[in-house]
Amino acid sequence: MKRLKKSLILVVVFLLAIAPFIFPCSHREAPITALDPKADITDLYAFVSYGTSQVPNTPPSKVTLILCVDPFLEPANGPNWFPFDPEILYEINVDNDQDAEPDITFQFRFSTEQRLPNLFQVYAGAGSGITAPANSPPPVPPGTLIAAENHA
Repeated sequence: MKRLKKSLILVVVFLLAIAPFIFPCSHREAPITALDPKADITDLYAFVSYGTSQVPNTPPSKVTLILCVDPFLEPANGPNWFPFDPEILYEINVDNDQDAEPDITFQFRFSTEQRLPNLFQVYAGAGSGITAPANSPPPVPPGTLIAAENHA
């Protein structure tokens, strides 16, 4: 038991030591796609939806498809997210009978809608406004109104 604990501690220490040197994977693969990152489909997930019956040798009644586009976007990119390109037609082809021919094709375009065009998204829900904090550096004095009252 002591040996197992020692091994586990060594593994944890090793993983913590190499963590700063681990980088996320890149999904950009084709040179032409690199010129148009908004058209880059990074991942496609397909799985049987929750609540569907699992009868052997019977196709599922519902399948969920998730399409990921535009690589290297992280939560830190917000709140100024990139708009979708309405000129790009995305397509998912589904082959149900394994003949390498699509039986179902989903085609769709995304669009970006700004419901509050005069309000930066970061300030949505700012209530009566946002003022500079007490430790605000010059040239903005503490208490200065930074974001006006939200009239959304």
